[in-house]
Amino acid sequence: MLAIMGVPLWAALAVLIFLASFIPIVGILFAGAVATLVTLGAKGPIFALIFVGILIVEQQLENHVLQPLIVGRVLHFHPLAIIIVLAVGGILAGIAGAVVAVPITAILYRAVPELFKDEPIPLPAGPVQKPPAQAVPAGEKPEQKD
Repeated sequence: MLAIMGVPLWAALAVLIFLASFIPIVGILFAGAVATLVTLGAKGPIFALIFVGILIVEQQLENHVLQPLIVGRVLHFHPLAIIIVLAVGGILAGIAGAVVAVPITAILYRAVPELFKDEPIPLPAGPVQKPPAQAVPAGEKPEQKD
């Protein structure tokens, strides 16, 4: 969108917004503020307001629809569980908690049942070897089993 508006440094601003969107809640706020200030200075208040509107709609769509659906499919979580985990992580530990909430929950969700399995998986003690073939004296035929 920045390129269409003719904002200078649009490629660098797009990369900044992309990288900042990986930090939940505040990442896009800071990167969007930088891009909005550049747009305001270069193109004026109307273009800056249009950019802020587009940025807010895109961010809300990504945070509340796309991320829970995509992450939920990959981790086999319900999308509502992703939203709740992000909210709890954010409440308990702030931004750092929101960043690590889903990975920690996925690890616990998969690891805890494995720790409490009743039957341990037997592992071989060493490399599997074939039993040695029996030597047949010269001039005799080996026995054949029917």
